[in-house]
Amino acid sequence: MRRLPYLPAHDPRHRAAALALYRALIRSARQVPLPKDLLHSQPAASSGSSTPSSRGGPIGEVVRRRVAGNRGYTSLRLVFASLAAGYRFLGVLARARDAASPENAQLVAHIRATAQRRDNDAAAAAESRSRRRGAPFVPEPLPEPLLVNVAPPGHPPEYVSSTLPRPRATLGGSSSAPRRVPSLCITSDGQPFLRISKPQPRALSRMVGRKGLFFQRHILKIVEIDEDLMPAAKLEDEWDGHVAKLMRLEGVTPVELEDANMPGGQYGASHGGTAKSVAADTSSYSWSVQITRLWWEWRIEQMWQDWTARGTALTRIVEEERALAEMERKDDRNNNNSVEDQSRQAAREAPQAHADPDPPNAKTTRPTTRDDDDSSSSSSTLPNVAEYAAPPDPLASAIRSRLGHAGVAQLNGKDPFLSPAWATLVDVTRPRITRWLVGGAAGRKPGDVTAR
Repeated sequence: MRRLPYLPAHDPRHRAAALALYRALIRSARQVPLPKDLLHSQPAASSGSSTPSSRGGPIGEVVRRRVAGNRGYTSLRLVFASLAAGYRFLGVLARARDAASPENAQLVAHIRATAQRRDNDAAAAAESRSRRRGAPFVPEPLPEPLLVNVAPPGHPPEYVSSTLPRPRATLGGSSSAPRRVPSLCITSDGQPFLRISKPQPRALSRMVGRKGLFFQRHILKIVEIDEDLMPAAKLEDEWDGHVAKLMRLEGVTPVELEDANMPGGQYGASHGGTAKSVAADTSSYSWSVQITRLWWEWRIEQMWQDWTARGTALTRIVEEERALAEMERKDDRNNNNSVEDQSRQAAREAPQAHADPDPPNAKTTRPTTRDDDDSSSSSSTLPNVAEYAAPPDPLASAIRSRLGHAGVAQLNGKDPFLSPAWATLVDVTRPRITRWLVGGAAGRKPGDVTAR
């Protein structure tokens, strides 16, 4: 069996020797004479009503702290060094009983320096606490947002900037340095943002990432509805149709097959029910799932409308910054032209003025520049883009056409599903939802959302 390592704390002989040395040091510390100012300047760290002289005074406190710090030693080298230091200081304390001895003077100087350092630290801490207590905390003002929505409630968002474009006097660095034009960037989801400085600030990256995550969550909700909830709702409606059919065969209920309020519209449409009954069935699971999908479509449209307005404002900012940069570049170029350069240019152009003009039969043609080619081609060729005839915001446009701009603001309240705007939105999209319930997802058309 392997021998266990030796632990001094588990040896009773070592414990007896260490305890005897500790008691001898405390007794010797009580017998060392000290000035009265040192006896009364030590902190009251011990409990009870014992006086400093009965507890050993400042020297006894030092002995207690050192012994407590050496209790965890298990190395034989450290234990031997601690015991040797204890026996050596036992002799020092014995010689320090004489007030005229050099050992007593060394102990007094050491304790006095320690007390002075402790008093200085306490005074600095008290001053720091009083300074913090006297001056109330004033939070730094938040920076002004780059874009501010100035549109009234219910209107499409419209953003303006009060910080950009920046005057040249407010630009950092030298006044002669060229203006750095911001870069308009866009994420893969379509979120626009502006890069003003390099490297890109961490707060900007965090903001772009969080907004992109919200947009992706909305998209994943619709994907979950189409791929998971709709098939499950269709199966539930078919089950309700089977149960309703068996109830009619048993004569339990007089509900007819063409009843508009009969659940199981999908089953009814495929087993003799009319399209009218299926279209009017708002108590089926499929109808509830489609209404849920409509809500997430509205949330995505709101987010996309906000991003479009922000992109328009950021584009305007970049164009204004670029125009200012070009204007400042021309001003700097004009200021750098000296009178000497102008006279030299005039002397160079003087001989050319006396040269023979072009012969009368010579055909003068103006060279075609790249700008002319670009202008002619741009004016005659249409951009290779597709045109979408539907309104950019079909759901919001449908609400504004019936309820005005105040109707859109109703969907931002505490309970939007009880507002007239939500009822209008459901009524507008009813043809599309009905076609889906009758014919599935293939029956949806882009123009259904704007039907009146």
